[in-house]
Amino acid sequence: MRAAVRRARGGRTWRPPRVEMVREGSPCWEAVKEGDLLLEIAGRRPLDVLDVMEMGAEGRVKLRLRREGRELTRVIRKPPGQPLYLVFDEAVFDGTRRCANRCVFCFVDQMPPGLRETLYVKDDDYRLSFLHGNFITLNNLSREDVERIMGMRLSPLYVSLHSTSPETRSKLMGGQAEKGLEVLRELLEAGLEIHLQVVVCPGLNDGEELRRTFQEVLEKYKGTASLAAVPVGLTRFAENLPEKVSPHDPDSAACVVELVEEFQSLALESYGSRIFHAADELYLLAGSPFPSEEDYEGYPQLENGVGLARKLMEEMGRAVVELGPTVPARGIVTGRLGEIVLRQGLSEAGCTGAETIAVVNRLLGETVTVSGLLAGRDIAEALRETRPASRELLVPESALPEGRFIDDLTPREVEEATGYRLVPCPVEGGELLRLLGGGDPRA
Repeated sequence: MRAAVRRARGGRTWRPPRVEMVREGSPCWEAVKEGDLLLEIAGRRPLDVLDVMEMGAEGRVKLRLRREGRELTRVIRKPPGQPLYLVFDEAVFDGTRRCANRCVFCFVDQMPPGLRETLYVKDDDYRLSFLHGNFITLNNLSREDVERIMGMRLSPLYVSLHSTSPETRSKLMGGQAEKGLEVLRELLEAGLEIHLQVVVCPGLNDGEELRRTFQEVLEKYKGTASLAAVPVGLTRFAENLPEKVSPHDPDSAACVVELVEEFQSLALESYGSRIFHAADELYLLAGSPFPSEEDYEGYPQLENGVGLARKLMEEMGRAVVELGPTVPARGIVTGRLGEIVLRQGLSEAGCTGAETIAVVNRLLGETVTVSGLLAGRDIAEALRETRPASRELLVPESALPEGRFIDDLTPREVEEATGYRLVPCPVEGGELLRLLGGGDPRA
């Protein structure tokens, strides 16, 4: 166990980061070993990997380390600007900044007990937004934080907007959220790349309220790189939320898609970019066709479920042109929405006869239809019920971010319970077709 050191400023706990890897070609190759604890760099205690990057950019860098209980000092000499190429066990060393909001639609508050530990973490840390694309609210930033973001030019950043109305935003977030709007304008005026999301809640921030938000993004938040409208996610535990939130239906989803497309045209005319995008789930729920690949403008919010379907189908189409048709040798386990996309993509790629097993999410509720939240126990139950002919089945890697499903089961444990081998598959069309045709998953 590493000894915890209490920081005087901010009251957060600091732990010296552990070196997990010294990358080949690192100027620290002989000086630093895996397992070393970094106590100081350039005479200062680093708070995160950003400090390591900044303080390690000089031509001469002094490191203070702890190795097997002994403290060591190493001086690294290298060309100025060359990275240290050290990989640590965590990105922030003074604790992840937690969310202090009480959002009326918070997905974490809808989690049942007994799932992966990380699913209960509410982070609102600008460093993780920059490093990993996590969405933040900007409500908890100090003046020092804002100055650091602008001074280090930390972008892109991903920000949960939800509404440009201070009153509506505060109602949705359960507190005073005007500060986040002020910081957002400041960061945009500084020229940082900012991507926004609006979690659309029927009756709360949709309709005319959503129209006003879109209009004010064009007028008052100029420079926004992209804005994604995503549907509110509700599990069967939504009664734990502080306010009743309604799910989307086909009509409400269609209204959001229509509004997005209206403002895409306005933004394209005024700024040369569509800016506004709707999540794939809204198109599927509305029964509307997906936009063209060109309309997604480089897919700026793939991780937010925007354009994944179009990208997958385009990749499958290109793979077929290059490699020819695929003869299925495996089946595919997916969510209910994922099956719709896969069937369309496989059909367009001329891949007939592939088994698709659409798993009903009984753990979180049938309203949760995305593949990334599949539970191992639900997959096992679906396999026992359907008994697919394929003994090997692809399962999306997005459902296994830590090698485990949301309920902490591993693919191996599902295999032992059902007799079916699960093969993790990247959400990439060409690789999906290769693995579907029996390709080696380790290749």
